[in-house]
Amino acid sequence: MVKFPFSTRDVTLLAAFLALMMVAEVVWVLGTIAGNFFYGILFGAVLIIAAIVVGKKYTILTLGIVKTLIELFPAPMYGGTLVTLSYLAGAIVLEAVLQFSGPYAASKKMNIIGAVLYAFSSRLVALLIVIFIYGMNLPEYLVVAYIAINMVTFAIGGLLGNKIGEKVKNTLESV
Repeated sequence: MVKFPFSTRDVTLLAAFLALMMVAEVVWVLGTIAGNFFYGILFGAVLIIAAIVVGKKYTILTLGIVKTLIELFPAPMYGGTLVTLSYLAGAIVLEAVLQFSGPYAASKKMNIIGAVLYAFSSRLVALLIVIFIYGMNLPEYLVVAYIAINMVTFAIGGLLGNKIGEKVKNTLESV
């Protein structure tokens, strides 16, 4: 039998971070260009803050699974319903990086690398689904730009998330 690794406090924190992940989606009302820029910063920061504050293995994977399931049903994704699998793909990669980095989410460098790899894997999966399953034709420069821009913005988000996450964790531990 598998033991559930999260306490009631952890589940509450996960719910709060899931809500922040949903709020980060609001940046798309700014348009595609501004949305791509701000989305990576906000979403990357929330992911790293969640990993640091909760601090338990499978935090990001749990958030990724729940986010994928939530987004799967209303299918608001550009490119169709299957593009929601990009959240899960990114979560698997980020979770692997955080688990292999020693103590979970304790390394600033690995947190930023994990955020960048989250962006790469989630955007790559989204583009592969859009191109090969739905048959869209996209120019190569657009595909490269889409992935590269998100990798840069998620790196910024990972850096901010690391700084904010440490402060939030210290504040919660002192209470």
